[in-house]
Amino acid sequence: MPGRSIATALELDVGGDTFGYTLHRVVGRKHVHLVVDEDARLQVRAPWRFSCESAAEVVIENLLWVRGALERATRACVRRAPLVSGTALPMLDEELRLELRVAAQMDLLTPNDRGRVTRRVRDAFGTREGWIARRGNVLQVVSLSLTHAAPRPLVEAWYRREAKRRLPARLAPYARTLGVEPKRISIRAQRTRWGSCSSQGTICLNWRLMLLPADLCDYILVHELCHLRHLDHSKKFWALVESIFPDYAEREDRLESMQGSLAL
Repeated sequence: MPGRSIATALELDVGGDTFGYTLHRVVGRKHVHLVVDEDARLQVRAPWRFSCESAAEVVIENLLWVRGALERATRACVRRAPLVSGTALPMLDEELRLELRVAAQMDLLTPNDRGRVTRRVRDAFGTREGWIARRGNVLQVVSLSLTHAAPRPLVEAWYRREAKRRLPARLAPYARTLGVEPKRISIRAQRTRWGSCSSQGTICLNWRLMLLPADLCDYILVHELCHLRHLDHSKKFWALVESIFPDYAEREDRLESMQGSLAL
């Protein structure tokens, strides 16, 4: 398991363009991984003894991907509007409305021994700073004070919980139709991928699938399930996808157009 780490800020000039990035060297890490985070910052995550020169080489070798990922992340930063009362949040084929409130009395919230919050609202959960709960089509966030002005972490945590609860159940009937069964389903917070399938049979799904229209979410589920039969993108793979969704190409185009435009 990765352990101690050190971060080094670096710059690289390529054809007159300057790329700022951070080299994260981690004890125990075996592979190099490029990441562009949600704030459009490039990171090179590498083994402990990885040199700055080697990091620059990796960035140059993957320059096309880096440019595209930075461009998408930058667009997402510009489009990411603040979450305020009345913000519309999509969830599959539903639309929720965000409602932000400040707790009027401290006794509204009772922290339990795990630091979470017990609340007399079904499905409510949160932290010592506040809680979140759905009431019909209203997603209500209640915080303890006016200084708690960052509902995004609570909202994202709620969506992730809903993804863990709903995506495996949504995937199950497609798995039966295809005659496959994943060994494990993992819900993650990827920024550049909707999902993935490993050779060990593990399917990883991005919780942001909950922000997509239901038909696009289902397409991703089927896409990853088909990888349990064909790990590549061969003709056999696409034929299997097409057997479930004949319009898969149109769905791919719609997914591409939504990159960087999600509310969360």
